[in-house]
Amino acid sequence: MADEKSPQSESSAKSRDGATLSPKLREVQLGEENLPIAELPIGKHIAEVARHYKHAAGKSDTYSPEVVDMIYHMSREGDMSDAAIRQFVAAKLAAEVEQPAGSPQATWDQLVFLSANLTRLVIDPYREKCNSEVSLGPDRARPLRLAWPIVTGGVDFAQLPEQVLAAFAAGTAASDLALMISAAQLSSLPTGGVSAIAVVDVDEPPPELARAAAVEISAARADLLTAEKVAAALAAIHEQTGGAIPVGVVAPAECARRVVDETIDLELDFYVADAQWTEVARPSGPLPEATAGPAIRVLADTVDRLRHHCREETRQVVYRGGIRDGADAGKAICCGATAVTIGLAGVVGLGHKLTELKDEATLLEKLAAPLDDADAARRLANVAKSVAIEVTMLARACGKSSVTNMEPEDLRSMSIAASEATGIPLAGRDIQFRRYGENGQA
Repeated sequence: MADEKSPQSESSAKSRDGATLSPKLREVQLGEENLPIAELPIGKHIAEVARHYKHAAGKSDTYSPEVVDMIYHMSREGDMSDAAIRQFVAAKLAAEVEQPAGSPQATWDQLVFLSANLTRLVIDPYREKCNSEVSLGPDRARPLRLAWPIVTGGVDFAQLPEQVLAAFAAGTAASDLALMISAAQLSSLPTGGVSAIAVVDVDEPPPELARAAAVEISAARADLLTAEKVAAALAAIHEQTGGAIPVGVVAPAECARRVVDETIDLELDFYVADAQWTEVARPSGPLPEATAGPAIRVLADTVDRLRHHCREETRQVVYRGGIRDGADAGKAICCGATAVTIGLAGVVGLGHKLTELKDEATLLEKLAAPLDDADAARRLANVAKSVAIEVTMLARACGKSSVTNMEPEDLRSMSIAASEATGIPLAGRDIQFRRYGENGQA
């Protein structure tokens, strides 16, 4: 995915303490030194730094070297104040975005936000706070409340170094969010720490769920997610938990509409729209986002069927796959997600000084390098905080006092592919290219 680098640039990269940018991006001069953007201090040069980062977002690769470096900056060492993050995000949003010409797959980069002047008045953050809190299963005895519309996970921690799970757990707990993790690994989490969304297999009896704050029903294959099997798993989970915590089921991109249609009458609280699950078999790698771009159509598929069954207001949707920053997260929320999952972006931000994601084996080798646990947790929290602040800034720009009020009307599509995948009208034309059949299916 990375551009070819000259021997000189490779040598220079090795001598730097931090992530480096693609040679296509000009580095910013600080005095007589030539430092990578990830090392620049917050402040004077932030607008130019952010402009370089944002130029990378329009590339066809989900995690290009420039995007990796942007995430590194979001998780930079030390504490970042709200003001510093707002300054960075504001400059990033103001920068121009290069749109990929003729991209064969719809991406979040092909959706843009409408100016508030075309919709409603901007919310003044000094007069009215933008609420970022969301809940899964609000009618349950113990709903899962999130300070921001973010959960962490979307990776197979069993195949990653133990320090990655430790950093995710600590950083998630510090941010008052929730961590998606296999139910078999619940015992490895610190007692009384992070809120966990335990992932259980539909074909196996659920393990001990006393430490779970919510449960996601999954399967080894998409065709196993039938109404009968999900109902049996749901009954076993409710029997063990007393029906006190939220329970959801995964809706793979391969068959999201079928899963929703078959399980709509069950006592589920949410669906997990998985954009990385595009084949019958569930992704088996530790980092699904590193091997393929997200099928963002899964979110519209899931929401469309909920709307068809008049359950859009009573079932939440968690979107999983390819979320890199707050702009991606905000667009997913506009399209109907209650919360989004930070997976590979969180791994990149832990501080391993990744310059590119060549292949999974190389990435796993780099992730095995030792990290300072407290620093890695702080970096993950910084990534989540940066995403949350950007989402709330976008919500205010759209005239919304809560992230839950963001809606499809706040977006326009820049490509027919994106319009087909999301149902968002094409910019400049009051028409969307998503089509529906007799049963309301796209």
